[in-house]
Amino acid sequence: MTLGSSVHLQIRNSRIYYEKSGSGEPLLLLHGGFGTVEDFASQTPELAKHFRVVAFERPGHGHTADTAEPFSFDTMSSYTADFIEALKLGATNLVGWSDGAIIALQVAISRPDLVKRLVCIGGLFDTNAQSPEDLNWIRSLTPESFRKSGSPLIRRYDEVSPDGPGHFPVVVEKTKILWLNEPNITKQELGKISSPTLVMAGDREAIPVGHTLELFKSIKGAQLCIIPGTTHFLLSEKPDMVNSAILEFLATEKKPKS
Repeated sequence: MTLGSSVHLQIRNSRIYYEKSGSGEPLLLLHGGFGTVEDFASQTPELAKHFRVVAFERPGHGHTADTAEPFSFDTMSSYTADFIEALKLGATNLVGWSDGAIIALQVAISRPDLVKRLVCIGGLFDTNAQSPEDLNWIRSLTPESFRKSGSPLIRRYDEVSPDGPGHFPVVVEKTKILWLNEPNITKQELGKISSPTLVMAGDREAIPVGHTLELFKSIKGAQLCIIPGTTHFLLSEKPDMVNSAILEFLATEKKPKS
């Protein structure tokens, strides 16, 4: 499924796949772990009515080949900044989900000049905030157990990855190491974010609600939106509510509180 016209862009040693649709002010979508641009399949058509929507797939995800580097949020954030600069998007609206939300936070901290507004959906800033159950699930994760789960993420990977299905175990191991060790963003770093920010999560989110509240309170002037009756997968569970909240927030020009 293609959500818009697809293109490739060379960044460092990677041929980055991305899709674009709509026109106007730029809006960059950042997908989750093991994800692709299809993570936002229920958002892109609506957002493209109002914005120039761009979504790219990071190395080792979707149509973009993996590299020899380990996964790290610093590297992913750096790729994101390079992507924004390569397309000459300027200060951009960032909408990130899950791992993409973490990347969006890090870009807002390290490159505030590239971020106009920030929407952080289902993100966390400290890996140790995860529940013991989730951490145990990550520790026990294997390519075989993930395949047995029947996750649609595996089907997408097998269908489009230039590395082929045989490379999937490598991606699982790299993701597992990433999730057990990162992110490690401090509240002091969050306090440096100057872009208007919306923190969004489901009320049945895997990330503890207390951690989401800490994230919200740590960013000056941030807004908080909890989507009722949804889990970590709120993008597809209640897309109309998610889309309305995103668009309402992006329509504002509120400045952070001093």
